[in-house]
Amino acid sequence: MDVLPNNTVLGKLRFFEIYDDFLGPKCFSVKDELDSLYLVYWSGDYDGGECTKWIYMPISQKKLDELLREESTFHQAFAESKRLMVMSVYSEANSKANVIEPFNIHAEVNLPPEKFSIDIGELQSIAPESKWDFNLRIAKKSKGETPNSNVVTKVIDAFNEIIELLMKDNNSKKRPSVHPLSAVYGSFDMKLGTSDHARATIAIEQLGALLSAPNLLEENLKNLELDPYRLKDLLDIVNLHKLELTLKPKTSELLKEPVVITSSALLPIIKKLESSTVTFIDSNKVPQANDLDRVIDIVKIRCEGDELHHEIIDGVNSERQVEYYTHAARCLGLLNNNLTIASAGRALCHKSSRIAQYQFLADRVESSDFGCAWMKWSGVTDIGGLDPSTSEQFIAECVKGLQGQTVKRRANSLRTWLTLLKQYRRAYDDVVEIDN
Repeated sequence: MDVLPNNTVLGKLRFFEIYDDFLGPKCFSVKDELDSLYLVYWSGDYDGGECTKWIYMPISQKKLDELLREESTFHQAFAESKRLMVMSVYSEANSKANVIEPFNIHAEVNLPPEKFSIDIGELQSIAPESKWDFNLRIAKKSKGETPNSNVVTKVIDAFNEIIELLMKDNNSKKRPSVHPLSAVYGSFDMKLGTSDHARATIAIEQLGALLSAPNLLEENLKNLELDPYRLKDLLDIVNLHKLELTLKPKTSELLKEPVVITSSALLPIIKKLESSTVTFIDSNKVPQANDLDRVIDIVKIRCEGDELHHEIIDGVNSERQVEYYTHAARCLGLLNNNLTIASAGRALCHKSSRIAQYQFLADRVESSDFGCAWMKWSGVTDIGGLDPSTSEQFIAECVKGLQGQTVKRRANSLRTWLTLLKQYRRAYDDVVEIDN
């Protein structure tokens, strides 16, 4: 017998999630053609198995989330609803839908028992949009205001970078990911999926622990090997725009308590992060391409709108080498992640001589993530004070996720770049002028 009804006022339904399955689904959620959600519970078989009755209850995503986190019970949800409908599904006839009057609910259907609960391990997410792990709510502290789309994008980018860094396994070649799956219009409540929900859970708990113990911030940053500037980026956005971030899990199994980041009292933590002596940087921020002239050539090709193929690039013999050089250009901020030209890349292409290009690149190295990390680790304030011979030690101590020959190759790139560009670094006047 079919589980879902046919030819009723609800139209065509499709499974969203299944919560209890014993000889077929017994408790589940469905969506109609307008994406409205219904929670469904089996109310028994009748007429010798020729008819099965089901209780249908309209439900919001928020309420469904609360049930899965065990913030309320299934029995309570059905018992308190005033919009129940009983579906009679027949084996050889059209289904029948009847509205249940609240005063007559116990006479017409069997509600879930008061102690009814679901086994999270048996939860089946059927619809693609149901396969999420965490809910991130981005809100303004001031009532009646909502953050604009640019702020939301900045929060997502900064948050994802931190969680992916904390998720990273140095023994795995696969880069972890956190990605938005869906969002509720106007609310900035986003459903986030992950490549590994167990590792993501640990990463989010670590983030919460970092912020809950500001006195141990430096020690915990070292233990986690997390770049303090990445955390500062996120907190800066929250503080500047007076936001409150609330991160909740899909189920109580994933995260015991929600993680809340609010602009209140963030400033002391931000200042502590800015002055932190901890130095860590992710490997995807460090280049592996020795020849800066080829980096320039690749940026010029993209500036002209041409596609990148190794056959048209002098001295590049494979697509893998192309990837190394495009990655190097991204590390310098010359290309965007999608390989479109960045404003800095256009500025480089407008330089007519190699000397001018090297001068420009010296500035880009000094302001890059890897350049800043190297200077911070070395205790200097510009690349002129860096010693090229320290590149391997810097990478071995401060760059996450690199081992063996990879350390040497990245170190050789930094050493080669610095040896060339130090002579083209433009000196800045740092003398403080005192008014008479």
